[in-house]
Parts: sequence; C-alpha cells; structure tokens
Amino acid sequence: MVIPLYDVDPIEGWTKPYVTYGLIATNMLVAVCVLTQPHATYQSIVSVWALIPAVETRELPSNGLFPRDLTLVTSMFLHANWWHVLSNMLFLWIFGDNIEDAMGHLRFFTFYILCGLGGAAAFVISALHATGPMLGASGAIAGVMAAYLMIRPCAKIEIWAFVVPVPVPAMVFIGLWIATQILHVEIFKPDGVAYWAHLGGAVVGAVLIIVMKQPDVRLLDCVWPSKISVENRQIDEA
Repeated sequence: MVIPLYDVDPIEGWTKPYVTYGLIATNMLVAVCVLTQPHATYQSIVSVWALIPAVETRELPSNGLFPRDLTLVTSMFLHANWWHVLSNMLFLWIFGDNIEDAMGHLRFFTFYILCGLGGAAAFVISALHATGPMLGASGAIAGVMAAYLMIRPCAKIEIWAFVVPVPVPAMVFIGLWIATQILHVEIFKPDGVAYWAHLGGAVVGAVLIIVMKQPDVRLLDCVWPSKISVENRQIDEA
C-alpha cells in the first residue's frame, strides 16, 4: 500500500490556508453527523443528498424536496465510510494549502467546487442510467492534485511505500495516480470507485490552474521563488 504522508518542501505561503482547513473541517463534521447514524438513516441521507445519475438525467424522479441538481455539490461532502473521508482529507491537507496560496482564498474555493462539479459531470456522462449513488470529495481533490502537478512537478512528496517512508517527486506520485485511474477505466473491472469522477476533476483542475493562478506563479516550474515582494503579490483575499 502506498500512502502520501506530507509535502516535503511546501510553499512558504503568504496566507493561512483557511479555505483548505474549512473544507477539511466541513467534511469531517458531515462525516461525524452522517456516518454515526444507524444504517437505515444513513441510506436515507445518501438517497437524498448523493448524486444518482439516473435521477440527475431525469430518468428517475427526485428522492428529495430539494432541486436534484443540488446533489452535484452536496455529494462532494458525503463519504461512504471513515477510510473514504480520512484518505480524501489527507490528500486535501497535503496538496490544498499550496493551491490555495497559488490562487487566493476565494479563487481556491471556487476552483475546488468547479473541480468537484467537473468530476460529477464526468461520472454522470460515463454512467447515464446508473441508479447507484456517487459520493465523495475525490473529484474535487483530483483537481487539486492535478493543479499541484501543474505548478510543482518536482516537489517531493513523502510517501509510505509498503514498509518505509520514501520521498518521490510529485510528477511521479501524481502521474502514477492518474495513470492508475486511466487503467481502471480502460482495463480493470468495476470495483465501486468512481474513476471517471477522478479523471474529470483532474482535467478541470489542470485547465483551471492556468487561468486562476496568481500572476507570479509559474507553470511546470521546478523552482518556486523563495521570496516574492509582498507589494507585487496579488492575492485574492475576498
């Protein structure tokens, strides 16, 4: 098993990653409220707030009182189990603060939601008639990872590889992760994981970082400037 542990050389940010922390806190709070419920209650919550492609495409009636399209967003804050939410939040904690610093708070929040929507859209398109729910923040976090790869391909990520921690370049870790998603889509049998959502989120993230990054942030650059004049740094603080 390969698990990322932390960013070896994180960007020395000019701002605190409040949005990243807020998203992690929100996901964990929802997990506590939902995953601790009896199974029948949990299933009821999922049937209303998770994304069901056949419901989204109007093939089936909506299960709730709220607009069915709202599940494109609410599904990103639901998770199937504790491993699901904890692993997603670990990835967000490692990569999110760097992208938030590269964009600014409001842009990063918008970016995160758009990546999640892109992942949800890709999943729906890949399974138009599916009646099972899709839930989780993986599409949004895949976008964050793709953005990280676009701006910090050579940054080292400490990973737990089977028995020992090993630092590897982001281009290797994230590149292999993306390749694995493609292999699952093209070759392996379905296993209950929304790989199309991962790929959709990653594509959206790779595109949006180009237009949403701060002007001083360079793409595909293995050297992050250690010091940037605060006067020249245009951070979106809204």
